[in-house]
Amino acid sequence: MIFRKIRKNIKAISPIISVLLMIAIAVVASLVVYAWVMGYIGYQTGKTGDSVQIQSVNMAGDSLSTVYLQNVGSTTVTVNPFVFVNGAESAATPSLVTLAPGQTSTLGLTTPVQLISGQMYTIKATVTGGTYGQITQQAP
Repeated sequence: MIFRKIRKNIKAISPIISVLLMIAIAVVASLVVYAWVMGYIGYQTGKTGDSVQIQSVNMAGDSLSTVYLQNVGSTTVTVNPFVFVNGAESAATPSLVTLAPGQTSTLGLTTPVQLISGQMYTIKATVTGGTYGQITQQAP
């Protein structure tokens, strides 16, 4: 009997108010997701301005001595003074090359990398923004 008296005094939320609350929660959640996605996309597309591509490499004889690098991005980039050949760092000259959009530069390795005929080599050049150009080529 006590429970019946308590239940009679409890009132439920109106169906109209509950629908409005659900709509408000859905709108707020969608705005939060939209803001997060747009921030992520803006961050990712901001990095696309820095882009370099290795056009070719000079594998003359049994050594790799030169890398030809082009800025294919929309901003000026500064190339780091190192080239990575199969993960091993090799110093390159000139150091800290600055490339305008569309400009190409030649990076000479200070110590040519000795190659094994028929083996695949991955050559990577990086820019100060963190992006890089990479090419995989087989030694002659």
